[in-house]
Amino acid sequence: MIYVAAGDWEGDEVEPIDLDWQQGSNLNRCRRPADVDAAFDRGEEHVGAALIALVHNNPDTDAVLPRVARGLRSPHPETRRQSLLALMHTARLHGRVDAVTVELLHGLLSDGTPISAGSPYEVRGTATQTVGDLTVFLPSAQLPDWVNHVSDY
Repeated sequence: MIYVAAGDWEGDEVEPIDLDWQQGSNLNRCRRPADVDAAFDRGEEHVGAALIALVHNNPDTDAVLPRVARGLRSPHPETRRQSLLALMHTARLHGRVDAVTVELLHGLLSDGTPISAGSPYEVRGTATQTVGDLTVFLPSAQLPDWVNHVSDY
């Protein structure tokens, strides 16, 4: 991943990178929310990977979290899974999440959709891991009470 050094971030004014959406080979360089929005609008297969990179490369959590929420609502289970990973990384790197993403996370705890055709892994497994990571990386005061009862799922 490419991380932006402190003081280097200039928001969407940063020169755009020609991202390879077909192969997904350089999506780890994604840093502009507008690139992720456009990828969602086009229905790009690798938008989840770009979303994870956005979390790593863009320190503006207020710009990142709405894109994470959009991914958590995706009809594609792999995009939902990658969006859960993006939420984990947001908590770890930026020390916060928001009420919208936490509410969506709660709903995904019962999502038994396989990650891909024939996969034994389901979205809810990643959702459960995400809850565990939030409890590690965020103060309990930032988390709703249901987080303590995830073992019930």
